[in-house]
Amino acid sequence: MKLLKIEKRIDILETICEQFLSQVDDNSINKIENMSLKVKAFDEIVAECKEEIESSSIEHKIHILKLLYGLEIDENNMAILDESLDDYVNSQINNLHMKVNERKINILKNIISSITSIIEELVVDYKITLNLNLSWYRFQGKKLNKQREFLTRLVNLKEKLESELENDSQKISFIIIENFYNLYIFFSFLISLLVYEKREILLIEIANRLDRYIEVIEPSFSDRFLHYDDMIYHYALYEIRELKNKIFTELALQ
Repeated sequence: MKLLKIEKRIDILETICEQFLSQVDDNSINKIENMSLKVKAFDEIVAECKEEIESSSIEHKIHILKLLYGLEIDENNMAILDESLDDYVNSQINNLHMKVNERKINILKNIISSITSIIEELVVDYKITLNLNLSWYRFQGKKLNKQREFLTRLVNLKEKLESELENDSQKISFIIIENFYNLYIFFSFLISLLVYEKREILLIEIANRLDRYIEVIEPSFSDRFLHYDDMIYHYALYEIRELKNKIFTELALQ
């Protein structure tokens, strides 16, 4: 009975996953070939950003946030800032018109997590069946075969989804990296302004938005050892985490 339920769950997962397993994007391959140039350009962009941040006054930062990003903090309506933040983040990572977006990344993560749970459950059952008294083994042959079949299907499905997740994460990461100057200036200027005005709650809201970037970039290099082709993702992730760390450092000082 339990195996029948597991089989139905696997059938449902395989059906759901068909819509998420897309063909390889040739453009992503071309970008990887230019990785060394991307890394060099990214380093230069970050250096320029930090120089501009250091040399800018609070008045200049307020002016840029309003002029370039249309962001003006209204003390009487903080909901406007929340909405503006979400609009900015969504435009980069969760545009529903994009084939790859934050929503798809999160769905893939949830499906992979469900598959992992089923695998863990099935492995436990398989070990129990395998360790039964040898005199009963011949009666458990069909059950063992079914368990092995289900494990094979699940592992294959998980590998395909993890590959899709990594590819999709890389595509979104490149969108973030291509617009990193604007992203870094936007959040750095806003953090400086909110620190200056001692807006603790709004700083936490900024940290939450930065977490959304971190969540979509992390799968781009999976859990493997550091590869050169992954360097730009690590750099982008590092700089965004540093922005988030700056928030909590400033909050601790207030």
